[in-house]
Amino acid sequence: MVRSAVWMRTHLVAAVLAAAALSLSGSARAQEAAWWTQRLTFGEGPAFAENLWAKGRRMRAESVVEGHRLTTLVDEKRYVIIDELGGTGISIARSPRAIAQDAKRKRWFGNEVEDLLRDGAEKVASEVRAGQEVDHYRITRSDGDRDEVWVTQDESRLPLETVFRDRGTGTMNRRVYLRWVESAWPDSLFEPTRGSKLEEISYEDYVERSKKGPVGPAPPFYADLLHGVRD
Repeated sequence: MVRSAVWMRTHLVAAVLAAAALSLSGSARAQEAAWWTQRLTFGEGPAFAENLWAKGRRMRAESVVEGHRLTTLVDEKRYVIIDELGGTGISIARSPRAIAQDAKRKRWFGNEVEDLLRDGAEKVASEVRAGQEVDHYRITRSDGDRDEVWVTQDESRLPLETVFRDRGTGTMNRRVYLRWVESAWPDSLFEPTRGSKLEEISYEDYVERSKKGPVGPAPPFYADLLHGVRD
């Protein structure tokens, strides 16, 4: 059974984000939780819409780019990108750095508040959005750039919205999580589509080939899960 509650968005995005559903369960530990979310990222360039699922140590993401439905699958060893229209893709061995950093991740995605807190962000307010209390965190960096995130107040601390402002260019990037749902997703959801033709390569080969041009049907949209993040 999936439980959900409607979230209203801020006035800046209300026209395109009329309602959102939020499902919370505090009984499952974060690393065992099975989540799905929809999120929309937009700024100076085209908007980017995603559907993301996570179950234990596996993740699935779907997006459509120029009419092609692209699927990303990540587990403890491999990073897979599939063009569902063509039925082809690439399976890349994840870097040792990325695999080692899995233990520090609360979830495969939606960890913005943890990332900002590590950088020194501070809580600036508790606000009420659509009848729900949320916490607002902010950090202004030495170059004047500013990051903000609004998260739920329960132990899951799910992000509802993030905003990045670049002082130098005056541009702004906004990410809105339309819905969060926790449910028991089937294991088959995290497997490649039957019949997909995947090229398997090592991480080192992928890096070398990438220096010469595109590899696979699309770039890795979640590069930190493939390469890891430098300390």
